[in-house]
This record gives sequence, structure tokens and C-alpha cells, in this order.
Amino acid sequence: MKLQRIIRSLPITTLSLLMVISSAVLWAGATPAQAVRGGGPVTDGTWGFVAKVNVGETHGCTGALISPQWVLTATSCFASPGQPLTSGAPKTATTVTVGRTDLSGTGGRVLPVEWIHPHPTRDVVLVKLTLRAVGITPVTLGSTAPVSGDALQVAGFGRTAEQWAPGLLHAAPVVAGTVAAGSFGWSAASGDVSACQGDAGAPVLRTNGSRAELVGLSSGSGQGGCLGAAADGTRGGDAMRVDDLASWIRTAAPEPTTSFAQYGSSLTGIGGYDLKDDRDQVVAFDYEHSGKLDHLVLYRPGTQIVSIVKRNTDGTYASVFSSTTGIGGYDLKDARDRIIAFDYKGTGKLDHLLLYRPGGETAWILEHGTGTTFKAVFHSSDGIGGYDLKRDEDQIIAFDYAGSGKQDHLLLYRPGIGTVHILQRGGAAFAPVFATVDGGIGGYNMKDVRDRIIAFDYEGTGKLDHLVLYRPGGETAWILEHGTGTTFRAVFNSSTGIGGYDLKSTADRIIAYDYEHSGRLDHLLLYRPGGKTAWILKHGAGNAFTAVFHSSAGIGGYDLEMAKDRMIAFDYRGTGGQSHLFLYRPGDGITYFAGRALPPVRVVPVTVTPVIGQDSIVERYAYPLNFPHAYAGTSGQADWGTDEAEARNFELISGNGGLIWVSCTVSPENGVGVIKVFPGLLNGQTEIGEPHLGVTAVCFKVLGAGGWVKLRIPNVYEVQGDSRSPGAGHDVDATVVNVSSGAERTKRVERDESEQFGRTDTTCDEGHPDYPDNCRETLLELRVVA
Repeated sequence: MKLQRIIRSLPITTLSLLMVISSAVLWAGATPAQAVRGGGPVTDGTWGFVAKVNVGETHGCTGALISPQWVLTATSCFASPGQPLTSGAPKTATTVTVGRTDLSGTGGRVLPVEWIHPHPTRDVVLVKLTLRAVGITPVTLGSTAPVSGDALQVAGFGRTAEQWAPGLLHAAPVVAGTVAAGSFGWSAASGDVSACQGDAGAPVLRTNGSRAELVGLSSGSGQGGCLGAAADGTRGGDAMRVDDLASWIRTAAPEPTTSFAQYGSSLTGIGGYDLKDDRDQVVAFDYEHSGKLDHLVLYRPGTQIVSIVKRNTDGTYASVFSSTTGIGGYDLKDARDRIIAFDYKGTGKLDHLLLYRPGGETAWILEHGTGTTFKAVFHSSDGIGGYDLKRDEDQIIAFDYAGSGKQDHLLLYRPGIGTVHILQRGGAAFAPVFATVDGGIGGYNMKDVRDRIIAFDYEGTGKLDHLVLYRPGGETAWILEHGTGTTFRAVFNSSTGIGGYDLKSTADRIIAYDYEHSGRLDHLLLYRPGGKTAWILKHGAGNAFTAVFHSSAGIGGYDLEMAKDRMIAFDYRGTGGQSHLFLYRPGDGITYFAGRALPPVRVVPVTVTPVIGQDSIVERYAYPLNFPHAYAGTSGQADWGTDEAEARNFELISGNGGLIWVSCTVSPENGVGVIKVFPGLLNGQTEIGEPHLGVTAVCFKVLGAGGWVKLRIPNVYEVQGDSRSPGAGHDVDATVVNVSSGAERTKRVERDESEQFGRTDTTCDEGHPDYPDNCRETLLELRVVA
């Protein structure tokens, strides 16, 4: 019977949890289960709450999204044998993929983990995501325990009988067995089902039609029939109960409230910058090329003063760059000078600074280099991309014109005249993709000097690909969508404000804001400096906007009493989302951070020491001992596991299932063949690998993006890419170690090329007294380049 990846029915193993509760809790117990064997793929879009958990390249598990920012999975997923595990940031960088039942797709979210909190007595851990996975429906937590004989479902991303890394979520119907105080067993409802490696934390669900509720998390299994395990092993699995954990979850995993709170303030500026001049301005910037707007650029146009500050771990701010002579060669001597962050290279990172002088025809773009250096990658005293910058009212914003998720276009406009240009970079120059002298854009005439434009994520896609145009004091607000070609059309327009906010004051300002902590600037924050007013609007059904926050007394304790008050969205915690606000009062030195308030709860850290047993179903990425698969070609070889590799004089150590050992005779598919590794004879007489083209080779097939394998193939002299048709195939990084010197190096093998190693490499010193031994290299790793 062909086994699928989710859960294979294993005879129920008893969960043994030995707990010594003191400063640390020692529990022996269920090992994480492997993907579901004996199940079938889940329809794409179904059960999007099932999560794939990757703890670096050491452990892989499944989990369940129980609220937008919290996932439940198995504690053992984060544990190492004999080592304590404590609440806090994970020791190994961890990511969670959720909302995607096909891991090769682009739906859902892939989010880092910032904090974990283990249950003191069960193989259950709360995992906090850096951002909220808004738009993905969490699973409901069951409130009653399963009863022996209950019909349940198990869903997981673990191994199947034949696949190491299936890529598709699998599920299988199971039946509850014996139910204990904190755990229960399960077996197949029919057929042959087991939990396999990678299924640790896999949700066990009680279903009613399309509704599912979480009653348990897979924790251990005999893994019978799973890839790499004994075919005659025990079927079924064990699970940790979660139906009685609601109170623990509420205490440890609070949700943000709708109110705002202070996160820090100062009356003397920030990071050494005093903010004592009314000209002072602030922008958020990705100084470290991290994809996070977690630095602040503070500058005083007309004075040459500029500083960049970052937040320290203790909450204070320090300068990482400070100058009284401008920055990167731009002098900042003119009071009209302005700075914005810009994605110059199209990387998705606002890690360049555009400095421009409206009325002065000047535009520079600076790149942050090593240390504190900045250099100009573009500079002009004649405008930019055909836009002359001759008027004082000219303004520039970064915009995602192509809907690529990158703010790599520039929108320049002249309010009161109606001039609008959108520029695209091509090499070192810029050219317009949209231009009008006085016609406005998308029906909005831009004929009022008060008109302003911002980029906005109108559809909640994570792309700032819509434009909000508004007229403070004129009650006018439009939202434009870029259509085909150079067309724009209004998806919202109003002459009575927006979402209940009247826009009747000339002081009104609008910014895009990440209210949901989702990493998406899909809410609008409207505020009236000097009027104490602040509203936050959410785009709902159709083109409706509703207020999720409104106040006539400032926001988060900041009063907004002065007309010169300003605020920007800022990545205060370095999560990749601009979910906090930086408010400041230039001339008075006042700075203030605000964000959504959390309930006043204090979580007491917990330390546990999981005992990793033989029934663990955590994927630990060891290369399978037994690995039959369909890529045997004409070799006649049935097994492609570690024992067979050893018999062919090389070693397979670990991998993620995306790059596997296959026969060199496998036929190409869609122009993609196999990666071929050519080793010389071992000790001058022993062959390595299989006979191929008159020599011997070890070959690998790419099964998934980001595939990697760690191994030891001695005496390598060539690695050949897998392209058999123009444009097809995969680039691969090959890491080798010199046997004589111990020096490691990595070489890129292009998909349609070969690279030389060892004695055939041009760097080999043939005149060395130990030649050719001085050049011998062992292949340590192959890694598919994303």
C-alpha cells in the first residue's frame, strides 16, 4: 500500500512523562511524530492553520495557529537531548510557514519566531511569531477531551512511507484510543496510518463538517512504515491533550488591545540628537540592509546636521552615524532639503536614501557601505528622470508601481499644478513610466497646493501598490489602483473625508500604518497636530473604511497639542513590521514611542528538560538509512540510503529532502537532469559512486527549492550542473575541504556549467612536493541556490 505523509496508524505507545518539578521540569515523553503515513494530501486552502515549523536546519515539526501571533507545537521540536529548555527567544533561528498547505506555493506567511514558552508538564510549547498572521483563520481550541472511539483527524507535514519532505500537507482519519489526564493515543480509522518524523506537533482535530477544533498535538509514534523506519514497526501515535490548556494559553499568549500605550519618551531628543530646531525632520530607514525600518534618520535641513540612531537591547537609543557636514557628499545646506528611504536596487529593502532639493533641481541617492560610510550611487543637479525639481512644492515618495512588493519606483508630484511623474530605474539612470505635466493622475487633478500623496496597502497584500491622494482642509480623499499599462483608476473617492474622518483641517495628515502587527501597512492613520485628534481606519468590504481607533485626546498618552507635532510608523522591535509610532515635536526636543497596549499580565519563565525517546517524531534531518525512491534509472538499485552510500565509498550525513542521491541514469524532466559529482579513485584503486560515462559519479536530484545535503565524497575533481535545456535547472553551491590543509571553500556551480575541484582546479599547485595530495578535496555540502 502506498503510504502518504500524514499519519500512519501505529499501535499506540504509552506516553511516559517523568516530571520532576522544581527550578526545572524533567519530562520524559513522547517523541514528535513523523508526517502522516497512510493519509492523503489536503485540499489547497483547507486547514490553513496547520503550520510548518523549521528550527534552523536541525529540527522540523508541524504545529497549529491558535491566534494570529501564536502557534502551538511540540516542546521536543526545540529540545536537544539532556539539555534544558527555557522560555525566551529560541536558541536557533526558527521560522513558521502558515496558511500554505503546499509548501512550494506563495500563499500564507513565512514568519520568524521571537519567543517560545514550554508547558511545564506536557510536550507542548507556545510559539510567538514576530508578526501576526492576519488573514489566516486560526483553529478553535477544543474544550472537551476526546473519548475513546472518537473519530478524529491528524494533519502534518512529516515524512510518508516514500517521501522524505513531501511538501504537501497530509491528513488521515484516526480513532482516539486510551485517554489519560494529559495525553491520549490514536490509531487508524482504517488502513495503515502512522505519525512520522516531522509530525511532532501535528494537530489532532475533531471535525464537524468544515469546522475543526484542536484537541491534541502529536507527540510520539512507533513510526511503523515511515520512510527511514522499520516497516514492521508500531503504527498509530500518541498526542498531548490541549482541550484543558485554554487558561494557560490566555495567560501566556495575550492579544493586543485596541488602546495605545507609551513605549518610551524623552524631553531631550533621542540618541544624542536634541530635536531643538523647528526644522528637524525624521524618517525610518533600513540602515543594516535587514529589510527592517528599525533605524531613525534625523536631520536639520539648512544646517548640514544629520544623525542615524538605533534602539539598544535595553530600550535606549544610540547614534550609529552623526555628522555636521551632511552625508555621503550631500551637504544638506539648503532649508528645502528632504530625505526619504528608497529601494534603489529592487531588493525589497528601503536601504538607500534619496536626498532632494525641491526648487534646487538636485537629487542624490546614497548607499550605506561598510562601517558608517555612505556613497552616492546617483547624483544630479538637473532633476531626475526628466523631472526638473524646479519648484519648491515638488515632492517625492517611493512607490510599488509594478505590484512586486518593492518600493523601487519614485513618484514625483507638484501639487497645485497637477504634474505627476513615476520613474523607473534602468542601470544608473531613471526614466518615466508615467508622466503628465498638469493632468493629475487617475482622475484626481492635483490642482490644489494642499494635495498630498502616500503609498498604501489597500488590499492587505503586503504591497504598497495603491496611492492615497488627499486634500487637507478640502475634505477630499481618493485611492488609486494601477491598472494595465500606465492607467490608474479610483477604487475610492470622497468629498466628505474618509471613514468618518472629515479632513476639514489644513493640518490633517495621513500615514500608512501596521495596526495589526502583520507587517503590512494596510491601515490609515489620520491625525490633526494641534487638534489632539487621531484616527485609525481599516479597509473593509468593498471600498468601505471603518475606524478601529479614534481619539480627541492624542494617542497613547501623546497629546498632539502642537501644530508642529509629527508622527511616523516605525519598526520599534525590529520585527519587520511598522507597528509602532514615533511621535516628535521639533524645536522642543520631545520624542515619544506609542503602540497598541497589551493586557497587564506577567508570564513566569518555565524551564523543562525533555527526554527525547525512540518514539520521537521530530524531523532531525539525518539522511535516511533506508531510502527507496523512483529515481533509480537503469541502475537496478532499490535502496538509496546511507548504508548503500557507504558501500559505494562515500557518506551521506543529513539533508532536508530537497536534494537527494539518485542514479546518474535518471532521465531529464522538463529540461532538468541530475547534478553530477565526479570523484577520482580512492587511494588510487577504489571506485567511488556508480559507473558513469567511463568513470564513476555520484548524482543528485533537486526535489525542492532550498534543498541541501551534507555528505563526504572524497577526491572530488568536478561538479556538473543539472541543466539539460536552456534556462532550466538549478544553481548549486558546493563546499569542499582540502584534505591536506583543512581549508574549506565554497564554489558556485551554475546550472549549465561544470566547476573543477582538487587536482583539476586551476588553483592546484602542480609543483608542490606533495602533488597531487596537496590538492585533494572532499565534498562536504551541496546547497541549491534560491
